[in-house]
Amino acid sequence: MSFMKEVNAENILASIIIPPRPTILLQIEEARAQDASLAEIAELIALDISLSAVVLKTINSAYYGLSDKVTSLKQAVSLLGLENTTMLITGLSLRNIPTTLHNIDVFWNHSSKIASISAFIAQFMGGLKGLNGINKEEAQLYGLFQNCGKILLSQKFEDYDDTLKMATGFAETLIEFEKQRHRTDHALAGGLLSAAWCLPTRITVAIRYHHEIGVFRDGAVSDQVLTLIAINHLAEYLANQNSPTTDNEYTESGWESNKEELMDFLKITDSDLEDLTVQVNELLNHLSELR
Repeated sequence: MSFMKEVNAENILASIIIPPRPTILLQIEEARAQDASLAEIAELIALDISLSAVVLKTINSAYYGLSDKVTSLKQAVSLLGLENTTMLITGLSLRNIPTTLHNIDVFWNHSSKIASISAFIAQFMGGLKGLNGINKEEAQLYGLFQNCGKILLSQKFEDYDDTLKMATGFAETLIEFEKQRHRTDHALAGGLLSAAWCLPTRITVAIRYHHEIGVFRDGAVSDQVLTLIAINHLAEYLANQNSPTTDNEYTESGWESNKEELMDFLKITDSDLEDLTVQVNELLNHLSELR
């Protein structure tokens, strides 16, 4: 996209109200900057009853397998850790943005699935050369936010649901189809929301360019950004292997058409991919049992 076209796209988005960064996230950031303890951060979260309830529900879920029920928010935050707690609250805040997307539960379930797989891949590759410093929390947060622009476009365009349905029948990518119908796209919208919420810069840039495979060749973005994009493409592919007919409207994997290039960047072999496929299937089966 040329600079002028991108400016025009931003003008189209100007009428969308970009939700401000949630107050609780601002408070947590300020507390962290002042080296606040986990107990002090727990006190901040405790001021919001609904958030407190979700944090406690999360730590007491079967996923964590604790033998004793946690009733103290301070203990919950301590067990989850600051990064996981912050990510959990950020994800919950994202879900509070109003949207007219149909099948919104399918959208969130798909985003959560991709986020979990992305975190698993980052952890799996932690010891492999070339991961470029991406931790599982960052990969998971990116997975949650990657398609957040679709929420904003659904607010702006009454026929955006039709765009998602129709795009599956065209040869163009979703991004290209969105530009044809709306003169903007969800990657640009998502990048604006990510920036407004002060997510790490590389997550914002990765959201903006996650459909542009050319960034792996032109040196325009950092290796950290490319790693997030590549992990996400792989996560989408692995999710499709587990349930290829599920969440079709929200699946955007560019893995199969760019497999060699992405595998080369991530420095993984066919054997690594086979191991990941097996382990991700086990992860998804485990997560489905917890629902």
